[in-house]
Amino acid sequence: MNAMADVSLNRLRNIPLLAGFTDEELRQFSEVGTIRTYKPGEWVLHQGRSSQNLWIVLEGECEVVRHGENGDGKEVILATIAPYDHFGEMSFFHEAPHSAGVRAKSPLKLIRISRSAYNELIADGAMMAYKLATNTVESLADRLRRMDDWVTRLVAEKSTDHREREWNQFRQSIFSNWNL
Repeated sequence: MNAMADVSLNRLRNIPLLAGFTDEELRQFSEVGTIRTYKPGEWVLHQGRSSQNLWIVLEGECEVVRHGENGDGKEVILATIAPYDHFGEMSFFHEAPHSAGVRAKSPLKLIRISRSAYNELIADGAMMAYKLATNTVESLADRLRRMDDWVTRLVAEKSTDHREREWNQFRQSIFSNWNL
């Protein structure tokens, strides 16, 4: 792990997850963040394992990979993550095994924030920690909206009895115990 001394405030300002941070908050962020590097093909996160880190890509690209649950070993690339994008937020805020893995697609330079460092910021009442949480929630809400749009188009394309049953099962699993 390397300190973030070589990452300028101007560069941090370009990261959407850090939008609205003051210079002091960016400095505070750089004090708790660490730099990690990965070679192409190296895994940052493994599906099914647990860790609570929030990651921001500084340089390079990585891909979000999910392996089939039926044991056939088939990989599905869910996303490619580019500079200034982030990942790991689901396990960062909700301790659970990773739903997918993340693998370096090219030489990769990442910022890592550990949950323990974040908890210290919360305990200190650091406004930066609250802004980070708010920005993360906004990002997750945006992803969920796009997923809603995609699912709606998918279900509406070729509505069959089988697809309707699948949709109803999926919907029930997502919205169980919700009061809408």
